[in-house]
Amino acid sequence: MKKNIKLRVNNLIRKYSTKNPYELCSKMNINIFYMELGEIKGYYKKVLKNKYIVINDNLDDYSKKIVLCHELGHVVLHCNKKINFLKNNFLYYSNELENEANEFAAELLSRQYEILTEELIKECRLGITFLEEIKKLLEKK
Repeated sequence: MKKNIKLRVNNLIRKYSTKNPYELCSKMNINIFYMELGEIKGYYKKVLKNKYIVINDNLDDYSKKIVLCHELGHVVLHCNKKINFLKNNFLYYSNELENEANEFAAELLSRQYEILTEELIKECRLGITFLEEIKKLLEKK
């Protein structure tokens, strides 16, 4: 069953009265950390009752914002034990989760004042394939 990601984003914005992913994380008690992660752009982790999003410190600011939106998508859409089991044990399911997180990021980013411009694309260090996918999702809006 396909998730209504647009509705999930709308509800999140309404509930917390902000479109800003940094403010959303703060209001949802999600800690954001920046560190050297090599090729990894970021990840979400829950330890006991503490939630963390870790973002690669070597990314430019706009890339960090995109990764934050993507990881926030995992928090909102994929934060339960059943999904974690499926993600860890089935490769196809993991790809589906990544696609949903990308769609969530695109939906949240489409509410921001910044849109993917040629200049931002040149500065962004996430890779052209990822940016093209986000741009396609934004153009569907």
